[in-house]
Amino acid sequence: MSKYGEEKYRHKISLGKTNDLTSNNNDSTHRLSIHIRQGHNKFWSESILPLLLCIACPFFIRSIVFICDYCHGSIMEFFSRILFDQTMTLKHVLVNFFYFQWHWPSACIIISFLIYAVIMTMLLPGDEYAGPITDTGHVPIYRNNGFTYYVISLILFALLTIILKLNNYSPTYIYDHWEEFLSTVNTFAFLLCFFVILKGKYMPSTNDHRSSSNWLTDFYRGVELYPRIFNIDIKLITNCRYGMLSWALLCIIFCMKTFELHGYTDSALVTCLLILVYLTKFFWWESGYMKTMDIIVDRAGFYLCWGCLVWVSGIYTLPSYFLVTHPNKLGAFLTMTILTLGLMSIFINYDCDRQKIYVRSANGQCKIWGKQVNIIRAKYVLLNGKECESILLASGYWALSRHFHYVPELTLAFLWTCPCGFHYILPYIYFIFLYILLIHRSHRDDQKCRLKYGVAWDKYCQLVRWKICPGIY
Repeated sequence: MSKYGEEKYRHKISLGKTNDLTSNNNDSTHRLSIHIRQGHNKFWSESILPLLLCIACPFFIRSIVFICDYCHGSIMEFFSRILFDQTMTLKHVLVNFFYFQWHWPSACIIISFLIYAVIMTMLLPGDEYAGPITDTGHVPIYRNNGFTYYVISLILFALLTIILKLNNYSPTYIYDHWEEFLSTVNTFAFLLCFFVILKGKYMPSTNDHRSSSNWLTDFYRGVELYPRIFNIDIKLITNCRYGMLSWALLCIIFCMKTFELHGYTDSALVTCLLILVYLTKFFWWESGYMKTMDIIVDRAGFYLCWGCLVWVSGIYTLPSYFLVTHPNKLGAFLTMTILTLGLMSIFINYDCDRQKIYVRSANGQCKIWGKQVNIIRAKYVLLNGKECESILLASGYWALSRHFHYVPELTLAFLWTCPCGFHYILPYIYFIFLYILLIHRSHRDDQKCRLKYGVAWDKYCQLVRWKICPGIY
């Protein structure tokens, strides 16, 4: 090789080494950049966002009550008063809206209600049934007495109302002290959240617990999947026996208050009746609810426990609460139309769940709407190595979309809110919240099922293209 050739060869090698070093530096910089972004995203999602939600949610509920009671239901008037009314500054709002108050009469009602729920859950008869097997192989066992609990509770509440009325008292005391009641249940719910987090970290009931090094994350999302005390499932009590029953009783109380102030009000009655029928369906189907995402995915923390104790009381009951101070006269035609459409929505929602339970109980050997069911048998493996199988239904309502049961649920929420009229957006906050929740839940469910079932879920998505509303989403 010539001298010129040797120099050229050495130059290429040197240049290659330089390029390699530059490439390595670029790769290192790129990896560092990704690591920093992931760290920022993790800090936001696991620290800042949970903290903001834990602060903002109680404030939001108190603000809603204030707008209903003192701003004629107008959100614009609320902000106008904050900006221009010198007697109501932002400091006044923060000091008076976000604080932990312990109102003893309200506390006695809440604690008595919880004790009643626990005792009735333990004593009422019912067949045992199993929840879905967890990744660790744990199978939660429940007693099927939710519907009996619901019916007996409504009867006892009616008897209590009669006794109170005969002695010049009324359950509407709760409405008259609603701010104090919400503040007290908020305080109690925060205490409960601290308790379930400590229990999950140091005395978990099963192996299905997950603790991180971030207390904010654990407080918000929870640690235990199936926390129990003396074999009483905490999530069953907070979600169903307190949360859902309190929704029914509070709507009855608010309807009673509307009647006390304004006489017979068809709008309040329609809203109350639809909610009661819906909750009757819920408790009839409670064993099915114990197999949903709330139970098998979401852990006992602020999101679930505080939500069922406080958010349900403050937001789910909002249409009934709003009608106390903003009653509407619907007339016979509108009343019957809303009731009919609402009952149809409840039936379709129930029938969706019934179809899935029916097909799984028949192991796929059955017909729906006169046709042999179309199913996919999806296999998955637990953490202990055991192979299991689930049936994915693609017939009946479940051929229309993967979450078609959300359609009648959203329709129903709109129907029991529309008696409030369309002058204010405030009573529609529950409907808006439910819409966002169900869209988000459909995404979460897709992610969970894709991880769990893999290729089988992809095949199912090809069979059933739409997520919620056929032809739209």
